[in-house]
Amino acid sequence: MNKRITIWVLIWMLCISINAQVPNTGYQRPQQRQFSPELYMKRLNEFVSRGACLTEAEQTKFLPMLAEMLGKQHELSKQQRELLMQSWQNKNMTEADYEKMVTRTIALDLESRKVEQTYYKKFHTVLSWKKVYAVRQSLQRFQMEALSHFQPGRMNRGNDGKWNNNKK
Repeated sequence: MNKRITIWVLIWMLCISINAQVPNTGYQRPQQRQFSPELYMKRLNEFVSRGACLTEAEQTKFLPMLAEMLGKQHELSKQQRELLMQSWQNKNMTEADYEKMVTRTIALDLESRKVEQTYYKKFHTVLSWKKVYAVRQSLQRFQMEALSHFQPGRMNRGNDGKWNNNKK
């Protein structure tokens, strides 16, 4: 009797596990969200243009300058990440090495701010100060929304396909 119960339990568990498998019917499980720089820039441009109420003519002149500024800032942040990677890879750093790293990181931060300051003055050649301020606010809001979207544990936000290329 005990053998019969064991066999029935095994058959029942086998049936459940077979039903739990995804059949090969063309259905694919949702992929991990992948970052697309092109899509990110497209969304950023749309968000900033809408947030600052830019006209078509303003967009044509302004958006290339914005992309140029962000590119320069990206290169500076890349240098900062390289410094961070060096500290992770080199476990035998001295106090002097850490001092150089902190000093260089702060210098890169300042350089990024100078780039930003220079470009905001350039933006004013195309936009009013009111719109320049609106651009700045829109950039900050966009970054906050983008970061919160990619936070772990917020999987329900990825279903709209807005930030990734996994359109349904």
